[in-house]
Amino acid sequence: MKQFIFLLLVLMWLPCAVLAAEPTPSDVYQKVYQISQEVQIIKRHFRVDQVAEEMNVTVSLTPGHSWQKAYEILYKINRFRQEHGLSLISVPSREPLLKLSPMVAYEQMERIISELHILKYHLDITEEVATPEIFTGKVPVDVYNLLNRVSSEMDILNGKTLIPSDVLTQAVRILEDINFILEALGIKSTVIPPKKNVGVPPGGAFENVLLLLEEIKRIQGLIGMDSIDFHVFTPKHRQITPSDVFSIAGIALAELQLIKAHLDLKYALTPMAEYYENIQPEDVQQLVGWSIRKLQLIRSINKK
Repeated sequence: MKQFIFLLLVLMWLPCAVLAAEPTPSDVYQKVYQISQEVQIIKRHFRVDQVAEEMNVTVSLTPGHSWQKAYEILYKINRFRQEHGLSLISVPSREPLLKLSPMVAYEQMERIISELHILKYHLDITEEVATPEIFTGKVPVDVYNLLNRVSSEMDILNGKTLIPSDVLTQAVRILEDINFILEALGIKSTVIPPKKNVGVPPGGAFENVLLLLEEIKRIQGLIGMDSIDFHVFTPKHRQITPSDVFSIAGIALAELQLIKAHLDLKYALTPMAEYYENIQPEDVQQLVGWSIRKLQLIRSINKK
């Protein structure tokens, strides 16, 4: 009997122990800092001295934006694995939520750390990260900015930026999320893609994603959601790269999750990325343009 009571007390205590340690943005930032140090170790292994530029944004962000930036890093880790003869991994999606807790972003950082440890094992790297620093007073935008720096470091480690074929994977995922939303609203789309703008640079695709974000912002206004100025994500003083387009597409995906959550699309997870060959910026711009036309069909938000 005593053993039964003891076991019951343990089972009652265990969920509390698991759920009590909700991480703060500072805790998430600490994990991102650890990620940055792991990437530096791998760079030293390959004698890579180039340093990524800083591009910090000053805007109110959420853990959902950080989650998408972490997705971007995992995607680039996949490209690194491919370049070094390792098998590709599946980069996970997540449940649409109106309010994402820091725990979900924290879990994503742990996934990145695990994948970097696996890379170090394959590369026979034994150097370890020093005892991580303790950070306080951090907010989600600090987490995002440091992740942005790590993502740029991954481009350096990979020896190249992403290419339009990578960006199209994001554009397809955006289109599928919009299809989920239209279906939930009972809207049948008959719109067709716009004409392809042959020869457009990556900056043209980037501008189209900004236009897409304005449509998302309009729809969020119909719901009563606050939004932000998405133009702060535009790189200054340099040409826009496919990696920049991939990144701003991630912001669009983060914003679409809020609309999906409002529509109770709990199980409508953004599909896993599929890779496409021989893609050009005009292909990305055209597909994003199609997504814009589909969103323009939404004039009100009433659940079906």
